[in-house]
Amino acid sequence: MRGDGNAMEEERKREWCYRMMTSDPRLARMILTYFNEDDFQRIEDHKTGDGVIGGKSCGFLLVEKMMEKLLPEYRDRWEPCPSWFVGTGIFCQVRDGRPIRVFAEEFRKILDYFDGAPFIVRSSSLMEDGYDNAFFGKYESVFCANQGAREDCLEALLLAAGRVYDSVKNQEAMEYRRKWHRPDQEEQMGLLIQRVAGERIGDLYYPAIAGMGCSYNPYKWMEHINPEAGMLRMVAGLGTRAVTRTPGDYPRLVGLDCAQGNLWGSVGEKHKYSQRQVDVVDLAKKEVCTKRLSELIDGMPKSYRRLILERDTDAEEMLSRRGDYRKIYFADCQGMVEDRIFIQMMKRLLKSLEENYHQPVDIEFAVNAVGDKDWSVTLVQCRPLRSGISDQVKIPKDVDEEFLFDVRRTSMRRSKEQKLDYIVWVDPQAYYEYPYKKKPDVGHVIGKINHYLEESEEKALLLAPGRIGTSSPELGVPVSYADISSFGAICEVAYGKAGYRPELSYGSHMFQNLVEADVYYGAINENSKTRIYRPEILKAYPEVMTELVGEITQELLHIIKIFRVKEAAILYLDAADGRAVCRLIKTETKE
Repeated sequence: MRGDGNAMEEERKREWCYRMMTSDPRLARMILTYFNEDDFQRIEDHKTGDGVIGGKSCGFLLVEKMMEKLLPEYRDRWEPCPSWFVGTGIFCQVRDGRPIRVFAEEFRKILDYFDGAPFIVRSSSLMEDGYDNAFFGKYESVFCANQGAREDCLEALLLAAGRVYDSVKNQEAMEYRRKWHRPDQEEQMGLLIQRVAGERIGDLYYPAIAGMGCSYNPYKWMEHINPEAGMLRMVAGLGTRAVTRTPGDYPRLVGLDCAQGNLWGSVGEKHKYSQRQVDVVDLAKKEVCTKRLSELIDGMPKSYRRLILERDTDAEEMLSRRGDYRKIYFADCQGMVEDRIFIQMMKRLLKSLEENYHQPVDIEFAVNAVGDKDWSVTLVQCRPLRSGISDQVKIPKDVDEEFLFDVRRTSMRRSKEQKLDYIVWVDPQAYYEYPYKKKPDVGHVIGKINHYLEESEEKALLLAPGRIGTSSPELGVPVSYADISSFGAICEVAYGKAGYRPELSYGSHMFQNLVEADVYYGAINENSKTRIYRPEILKAYPEVMTELVGEITQELLHIIKIFRVKEAAILYLDAADGRAVCRLIKTETKE
């Protein structure tokens, strides 16, 4: 009889899983392993609408359950995230023409649950955060301050849900689905609504620290980093700045095998390349806004300060010589990095998740510290990352004269050799001299080239000055993922004369998209990391801009060059060595 009871329980769990959570057998396997009937009942009690809750919700519930089951010794360092789930059924009805306000009464229950606390309405589609595709940053997430009159809060929630539903049709999402050969597969959107981690500080609300972590680190920013140990990318305040490129701001990168390792030798360099602005929820204005760190320090509780802030003692000493005695703070999350319990916990969590998913994963998290209590971590997301098998790569010796570039301590997911059909080069001096308001035109042309590559399925390398994907054209070329999705390799190139400096956005959504697509994303610096860079050798190859993308202005032809290098160019990537070489084989030496 006991065996029959177990069989009935397993059958009920399967029915719950496939009806309410997912039909993906890989996710279902883990859910059925770790969830009991009470877990499924709790989800049903916190769910609105028919249909499944979507990929992001499943990943979030799994990471919380695995934290509870696999790392019980950290129970006092982990705080569950209050959450509500909206099934895909409501999206399907809205898509088919029903106004979202028809569901106002169901959404009132969500307001009751959060009881005045700020929350975020996040996408959780069928395709999202699954084994096949992650959809990094493709769909909307909308913060709701949840302050003021109840009807105003309900209106804000309905508008937020509508924005997330509409994001199914945005250009980046459609380009991503085309990229992965899923343009016609029906996408349905669930919602994951989570309380914003953090505390109220005056009229502002934010956590001490937020960030993302990867169980495998393809970003070899220091020579001795072990990729298998994983990495973290952390910021003070809301995690929005941890997953997007932020001009002039620098998150803290942590290799989990050498957490104290730092790219910057002096305290002055650490200060220069630190975080200057913090994202917070402004409860009075009922919106997310960005504050200068200097505005927050005086009101910041001691529990936050000790985790976030470090002092620039060199600057303090210099100022004291002028009679100016004050403390100079900067944000680099050093207190958190120095906490061995935190580093060990994150390392073990990421490895446990990787073992259960049977491939690398990434997570998103927040760290809170209230009053005299010690810090606690809230986990808000987990998803599997595509993994690739490395090839055996042998970089040729004694042919330096054929190398376009040879760089080390660069980022890559796996070792491989890749033949190139074209090299696209953006002339840094010409780009610098191009009028500021016209600089986005360069990104538009790169988008046209990308469209040609998508249609032709040929491979190209993009060499562009400064930062790729920045929103500030003075720092680099402003492009979106949809403008570069079909390139086989992308390099940010330093050009000191104009102040262009690469800054690979390790761990950002754009970076993760490139890693997922197996695109090499590296930097050519003007330092010891770059042994060779000789763009002048490209002039030996034919320019084919108009042939590929049609007529463009003479100004843009002067800035952007496309060289046909078919049968001549090979990109060598050696992940173990962190080395990338592009070779242009001379005609007489071609095999």
